[in-house]
Amino acid sequence: MNKKWMKPVTYLLLAGVVGVAGFSAINTQVAHADSEKGKLFSAATELKLAKNTYVIDQKTADVNGDKKDDVVYLIGEKEKADDIYSSNMNIVVKDGKSGAYSQTDIKELGGYEGELTLVDFTGDHVADAFVKTATGGSGGVYSHVIATFENNKPAVIFGEKENEGIRYEGKFVDGFKVEGKGSHLDKPLTLDVSANQDVYVAAKLYDKAGKVQPTEDAVSVFSYPFGSLTPVDMDANGTFELVGEQRLVGMNNTDTVSRINSVWGYQGEGKWNPWEVEYSTFLKKHPGEAINTMIEK
Repeated sequence: MNKKWMKPVTYLLLAGVVGVAGFSAINTQVAHADSEKGKLFSAATELKLAKNTYVIDQKTADVNGDKKDDVVYLIGEKEKADDIYSSNMNIVVKDGKSGAYSQTDIKELGGYEGELTLVDFTGDHVADAFVKTATGGSGGVYSHVIATFENNKPAVIFGEKENEGIRYEGKFVDGFKVEGKGSHLDKPLTLDVSANQDVYVAAKLYDKAGKVQPTEDAVSVFSYPFGSLTPVDMDANGTFELVGEQRLVGMNNTDTVSRINSVWGYQGEGKWNPWEVEYSTFLKKHPGEAINTMIEK
């Protein structure tokens, strides 16, 4: 990993632990004895939801801006109460004043062990709902959603498109390198993958001189969506940013050629811009078991 990223990452991770914990203690209250977490959602019939709709997570904070705490539910459909996978996830808010419900229009969100966090991303000093859930795939990808409920008007400001982060596409080229382009990047990005050259030579992707070998199907390099995305108050002003990590993969799912680390800030009107983008270069890399299975003995 390049030294340029190591200090910021250490700082960002520490800041994330302190920032999220500190904000949560003040602005996000975990529901106590009356929590419905893990139970059937009591308002499912009223909201015309499936009978097998459960509360995956529940938190309390002012999310509509009226300065009175609201109850925020992360709900989803499960076959059994103890299942860790939920389908058709959604965010529902019970207004602290009127008791009326409002919900987002998230489509086809499903995953394992969903989590709900309430912090302010937009800078209006009102908490927003941040959801993360594991997709369960071998790529270690998580789905993330952010929704606002100002004036009881639900709006998803971070969804599937935003969860793709930096969208990179590239190919292996001579010299044990990868050349490609990424969204939000002003210029092409070249990666040094020489740390894995022994595996690539054994897999006949390269010859020993570092020249790409012809194959029936070209091996591309591409980015996965976020494997990690954490709310962090970067400048301690009460408005949170997002610190994320993505993998770039090559020959197969286990062939991580690089990692992209990025910091994102909300720019308004549903737009997020990367404040910082950095990538890693391996100096030494242990070949994964799955990659070894591709190598002819």
